[in-house]
Amino acid sequence: MLTPAHRLLFIILLIATALPLPGHPVASLAAEEPSFSPQATRIDELTVKALPISPTRQEGDLLYTGSEITPDGLELAGIGGLSSVYQAFSVLPGLNPELIDPSGIGGAELRLRGIRSMFAGMSAEGIPNYGIMGIGPRDYLYDLENIESLKLYRGAAPAPLSSGTGNRGGTIALSYTRPAETSGLVLEQSLGAHSLSRSFLRLDSGRLPTAGRAFVSASHTEANKWKGRGEVGGREHLTIGLQQPLGDRFEAELFYNYDDAEMDLYQALSYNQARHISSHYNDDYLKEVTGGPADVDYYKYHHNQTENHDLVAIFTYKISQDHSLTLKPYYASEDKKWLDGAADKYVDSERFGYKLEYVGQWQDYLVSAGYWYENHDLEKYIRKNKLDGAGRNYAGWAYLAENRGAGQIHTPYFQLSRQCGPFSCQAGIKYFSLKEPASLAYLSNKDTPAVYHDALNHNLGVDAAMSLQSLRYQKWLPTLSFGFQASPTLDFYLNYGRNFMRPYAYVPLAMTYSQNRDKFQAAGITLQDVFDQWKLETSDNFDFGCRFQHRWFSLAPSIFYAQHHDLLFVAFDPKVGVNYHQNLGDATIWGVELECNIYPADNLMFYFNPSYSQATFDDDVNNSGAGLAAKNQDLPDTPRWLLKAGAIYRWGDLSFAPSLKYVDRRYGDIENREKIDRYTTVDMTIGYRLKNLKFLREAGLELECINLFDKKYVGTINADDDGSSASQYYAGVPFTLIGKISGKF
Repeated sequence: MLTPAHRLLFIILLIATALPLPGHPVASLAAEEPSFSPQATRIDELTVKALPISPTRQEGDLLYTGSEITPDGLELAGIGGLSSVYQAFSVLPGLNPELIDPSGIGGAELRLRGIRSMFAGMSAEGIPNYGIMGIGPRDYLYDLENIESLKLYRGAAPAPLSSGTGNRGGTIALSYTRPAETSGLVLEQSLGAHSLSRSFLRLDSGRLPTAGRAFVSASHTEANKWKGRGEVGGREHLTIGLQQPLGDRFEAELFYNYDDAEMDLYQALSYNQARHISSHYNDDYLKEVTGGPADVDYYKYHHNQTENHDLVAIFTYKISQDHSLTLKPYYASEDKKWLDGAADKYVDSERFGYKLEYVGQWQDYLVSAGYWYENHDLEKYIRKNKLDGAGRNYAGWAYLAENRGAGQIHTPYFQLSRQCGPFSCQAGIKYFSLKEPASLAYLSNKDTPAVYHDALNHNLGVDAAMSLQSLRYQKWLPTLSFGFQASPTLDFYLNYGRNFMRPYAYVPLAMTYSQNRDKFQAAGITLQDVFDQWKLETSDNFDFGCRFQHRWFSLAPSIFYAQHHDLLFVAFDPKVGVNYHQNLGDATIWGVELECNIYPADNLMFYFNPSYSQATFDDDVNNSGAGLAAKNQDLPDTPRWLLKAGAIYRWGDLSFAPSLKYVDRRYGDIENREKIDRYTTVDMTIGYRLKNLKFLREAGLELECINLFDKKYVGTINADDDGSSASQYYAGVPFTLIGKISGKF
C-alpha cells in the first residue's frame, strides 16, 4: 500500500515539474500533431454546420478508424451528457446508453454492440480510467464542458490506446479542453424538475507573462430522486489545467480532476414487475423503517458515495518537425463506499505510473511506439450488518483481506503506417502484462473490529485457504487496418484488432469458495487452483465500411463481426458439485451500422443512425447439472434494432433539436425467457443564443424536454452475461423539463 508520504511526494513532483517557470515569454508548441507526410487518408471536409459526428483518429495514426462527438452532438445528449461520458455518445449507432436519473449523476449503463460498458476501455489524455467492484471505466468523473475531444473506437482500437481492465467492447478516448489563449469566464445554471440544480463555471486566465495559460472549473449538481424518497447528489466537481511552454521545443501541461458524489440509489425491479412496467413504474425502496427483516429495502440503506482524484502531467519534447516524444506521469485514487442493504462495500484504490510515447516520420513510414507502466493498490472489503428493531448494526466481516505488495501493468506497443497513392496500411502490436499481488485473507467474527485497518491487526488469524499468491496474465494484441481512397469524397476501410478483458469476479468467486470450501477441499481444489486456471477474455474484431461525402449529405455504413473467447461463465463443476466462474463461454456478434446526415440548407441538418446487431452465445451453459439453453440466444439487454434520428434547425438566434430513439425488444436473461418490450422516446431541445452583447461575448437560454410524451418503459437492464444471478430492471426516466441559462464573459 502506498504510504501518505509517497502519495504526497508523487503529487508534489507532478505539480512542481509542470508549474510555469519565471522568465521571458517563450514560444508555445503547436497544439496539433506534427504535420507528417504523407497525408492521412480522409475524405476532403466540407463546411457543414451542426454535424454531430465526425471521423477521427489518434495522434500517430494514419487512418481515421473512430467516431468523434462534436459540440453539436454533445448538445443532443442533454444535461445527462454533461456528467456521463456514455450518455454523450447517445447519438451514435450501435450503442444504447441508459440513464437511471435524468441528471446524469452516477453515470449511465451502456451496451456497445452487445457488450456491457464494464468491458469497454476508457482513457483521458491516454491514461486509463478504471476501477474495481464494479470493474471498468468510471464514466461519471468529468464535466464534459471541459472535454474537448470525445472519441469512440468500436471494435478494433489503435495500438497506442491503453486500457486498464480491458476493451473487449471498444475503447473511448478523452482529451481535456486546453486553457484558452484569451481570458474568459463561462457561467451556466440549470434548473429542472425534481429540484434539479446544476451550477457550472470555468475561468480561463488567457496568456500569462510566462507565455503559459491556465484554467479552473467547478460545478455543483443536486436533485431529488424522480421517484421514491432520497436525493441524487450533491456532486462536487473541480478541474484545473495548466499549460506552459519551456523553450522552443518543450511544453509542460498539468490536469487535475476531482469528483465527489453521493446518491440514494433507485430500487431495481424484478422481471415480473418489469413486464408490467405501467403498474410498477414508481416502485422504489421503503420510505420508513419497519423494525423487521423488510428494512433491508429501506432507502437509506442503499446509498453510494465516491471520491476520485486524477492528476496527470504531460511533457512534450518536439525533437524536430517530424519527431516528438511525450512523457505522462500520473496519479489516481478512488475511495468508494456503498450501503447495499445489509452489507457495507468499500473500495480503496490508488494507482500511479507513466506513459512514454514517441511519434515520428521515417521516410515513407509513420511510426508510433510507447510504453505504459502502472503500479496499483486496489483494496476491497465487505462488512456485514444485522437489521432488527435496534436498527442497522455491525455484525462482522463478509470479506476481510489485504493485498501483499502492489499490482503492476506493463504494456509496450509499436505501430507502423504507410500510404502508397490511394492505398494506406496501418499495423500495430501491443503486449499486455498484468501482475496481481498476493493477498492475505483473515478469519473474523462479530467481535472483530468494525474499522478495516483495526480488523487487519485484531482478528482470528490468517485464513490460509482463502489467501492467494500473486497472479499473472499476459496477451499479445495485434491490430491491422487498410484504407483505400476511391475519390476525394469516398473512401473505404477494413480494420482488424484483438481486444481483451482481465478477470473481474474475484470477490464473487472467493465468496463461493468460502461458502463451499468443504466440497472444494474434498475434490482437492484450492482457491489458488481455481484462480490459476483463469485467463484473459479476448475478442477478434473486424470492421468493413466506407465514408461518402456529398454537398447535401454524408453516409458512413459499416459491417462488423466479432468472435469473443474464454468468457467467464458461472458453470457447474461435477468434480466439486458447485457452480462457479470459469472461462468456458464464447459468443459471436455481427451487424451493420449507418451514420447518415442530410443537410438541405446551411441552417438545417437531419441525422438518421440505424443499426442492426445479432449477438449470440455459441454454446449452452452447464449450470447446476441441468444446463442453461444459451446457444444461439441473444446476449442480455441487446436489441436487434436501434435507431437514433432527429434534426437540428437554426432560425436566426433560435435553434430546435428534436430527437427520437427506438429500441427493439430485448431479453434480460441468457436463455431469452425474460422478454422486454420495444419502446420509442422523443426528446426536444430549444435554444436561444445572442452574441457580442455589451458585457457578454455570448448569452444563451435552453429548454430541454426529456421523454416528451412521458413514455413508461424499461430502460437499464443490469444483466450478467454469465447467468450467475437474476437480472435487475430499472424504469426509464420520465418526462423531465430542464431550463438552462448561460453566459460567456
